[in-house]
Amino acid sequence: MAQESAPPSGSPEVVPYLNGLSPEERLAVLEREAKREGSVVVYGALGIDRANVFISAFNKRYPDIKVDFVRLREPELVERVNLEVNAGRPGGDLIISNVPWLDQLKDVIVGYVPTTWDSFADNYRFGSAEEDWTAIAYEALPSTIAWRTDRVSADEAPHSLADLTDPKWKGRLGTTRQIEALIDGLDAALGEEKAAKLVDQLAAQQNRIYPSMASLADALSSGNVDVVWNIGGHRPTRLKAQGAPIDFVMQDPLLALGITVSLVKGAPNTYAAALLMEFITEPETLEALDQAEGGRIFGVKDANFSIDTANLPPVTFFRPIDPDRFADLAREAEGKFLRQ
Repeated sequence: MAQESAPPSGSPEVVPYLNGLSPEERLAVLEREAKREGSVVVYGALGIDRANVFISAFNKRYPDIKVDFVRLREPELVERVNLEVNAGRPGGDLIISNVPWLDQLKDVIVGYVPTTWDSFADNYRFGSAEEDWTAIAYEALPSTIAWRTDRVSADEAPHSLADLTDPKWKGRLGTTRQIEALIDGLDAALGEEKAAKLVDQLAAQQNRIYPSMASLADALSSGNVDVVWNIGGHRPTRLKAQGAPIDFVMQDPLLALGITVSLVKGAPNTYAAALLMEFITEPETLEALDQAEGGRIFGVKDANFSIDTANLPPVTFFRPIDPDRFADLAREAEGKFLRQ
């Protein structure tokens, strides 16, 4: 039986202690200790609308645990968590980020292995208890090309990144600032030589660059651009369902961005954070996320989702990027896309 006096939150003993408990014992401890803590702070690099789907469901099950969500862009999140943890003053308990940034976060997250770990496919799991850091991509956003149907006919709509290099699209395209991951993903999908040529051709199209997928989707919806690319499938799925004049296809080559969840090292509310991580990665929660807003793919076995990954073309998942390479890619992205 789990000990009544659990290690204090933030201590080095708490995660090994939790990892050593059986699933039933662990969940009982988490619920008891999380209720004592009463709150959890989430640093999240995703829209509050998407976060609210699982936060609302978590609050219904655990009304005594308050969830404070702090919306940050990926670079801001990485900088903030590293500064706080290295100063010995972590302000967040749980991180929601994405796969390309994991190499810059793994020193400030811990090796918590949730009871749901084995239900995920290997390419959705990162780190291990032995490495003392873990992350689960609880969902992945497949890349799409979306367009305004009142400006782009079905016959001329682009279906691949190569299609977007046609001169007729110059000045009519939009994408996000997450270009470092895009370049690295295309390197993995096409090889460096072909990827470099394609990136140069895309950069020459005078894209409008937006800070996030949410702002990119808003730009498409409001008519600031005619076509957007490398946008997660959930955004055009929502716009189309709302009746906007939008259609989309899975991008060719098809890339996917894993959205990850991890526990912060030394988190002041470790138990509440672990309980929320358990909740987010439950198959039932992921099915609810999918029902609330489609256009995502999942690595969970034995669950039902709107997109069957077996029917998709080959998917290249964005991968963790070494900090030095990230810096090189950032310089390349700045020179080619942001200083046009």
